[in-house]
Amino acid sequence: MLLLGLKDLVYVGFGSVWFVDFQIAHRLLKASDLVSIELDDVGFVRAQFNAPFSSVVVKHGHSNVVLPPLYLDDQYKNRPWVMWLDYDFEWDESVCEDVRLAIERLPQNSMLITTFNAMGNKYGQPKNRGQRLAALLGGLVNPNRDKAEYDGDSLSPILRKGVLDYMGSIAGECSRPGGFVPGFSLGYRDQASMATVGGILPAPESRSSVQELVSSNDWRSLQEEILVAPHLTAKEATLLQNELPKRHIDRQVVQRLGFDLLDHQIAAFQKYYLYYPSFAQIVT
Repeated sequence: MLLLGLKDLVYVGFGSVWFVDFQIAHRLLKASDLVSIELDDVGFVRAQFNAPFSSVVVKHGHSNVVLPPLYLDDQYKNRPWVMWLDYDFEWDESVCEDVRLAIERLPQNSMLITTFNAMGNKYGQPKNRGQRLAALLGGLVNPNRDKAEYDGDSLSPILRKGVLDYMGSIAGECSRPGGFVPGFSLGYRDQASMATVGGILPAPESRSSVQELVSSNDWRSLQEEILVAPHLTAKEATLLQNELPKRHIDRQVVQRLGFDLLDHQIAAFQKYYLYYPSFAQIVT
């Protein structure tokens, strides 16, 4: 959003008790107001306790219930939003409802991103997955593909394209000024296959500059391939980073460093190391 020159952002998401994305939104995007939605009763109390900034407001309830009045709130309704709906379950009817309402109601120059489970078994048996996706996304998904295309890593790009088309169709149906510009399509796999999809809802006068931005080589959030990054400790990641970018790393190099990784894990780290996250678990 900073590349778009937007200020006074509102950030809306599911912060849980960790608020990692909220900290990034506040520090890097300078979002001044942040709203987290928490369904679980105990999780709500914990989220209030763990909110990292005084400007974080935690709302208790299902997103389908919390979001509609939020769009009408005088504090937020005339400012651009960055909304990340980070679901830990599959794309279903409730997600469709959240996304439809967001595209209909979000202020101009807002950004909408959604993450959902892309595991095939979440969408029924292979022979029925095409019909399930067509029921969720309408005619934007062909239900008659070979069932093998609805399994494994083949499912993710189908899902992601279908959801982006769904978002665009909603913007068209409600005649949204500026429309919808796809900006995010990322498939990745750690313990489960997940998909992140979304885009920008520009003001009419900003649409051409937004399209130019997401089409540039600097925009790396539209990827066809599945990202598979290995889980590394801070020590392992640091040792590998010390070898890059001047040296090509292979398995022998890793073993000389004192541990081991498979070839595809090494290749993934070399490709994405600049964006690789670092996590620390603290036990007291």
